[in-house]
Amino acid sequence: MEPPDIFAIGLNYRAHADESGMKYPPAPVIFIKASSSAVGPNEDIVLPAMAPTQVDYEAELVIVIGRTCKNVTETEALDYVLGYTCGNDVRARDCQLKLDVQWARGKSFDTFCSLGP
Repeated sequence: MEPPDIFAIGLNYRAHADESGMKYPPAPVIFIKASSSAVGPNEDIVLPAMAPTQVDYEAELVIVIGRTCKNVTETEALDYVLGYTCGNDVRARDCQLKLDVQWARGKSFDTFCSLGP
């Protein structure tokens, strides 16, 4: 089953913001990755023809939500967590930082979200 949505939090620790030369955000920076970017742990990551030279990656903790939820309170939130796994947040930095003014395309190329095991 393909994940219906992949939501991520950007610049969520100071060292990463410092490394990127970006200001600390006053609130979580939320972005979405296309579901077509998800692949399993042993699948190849394919460099996009339009942006093959500045591909980068970052290890992530992935929280898998196991059932539909909306307007969940903070105290109920963990009731919806199916489990945790590791992820590889791959991005084409030239698209993310130079060609576009947002992160969706640069982080959503096919195979740019390796998950598991």
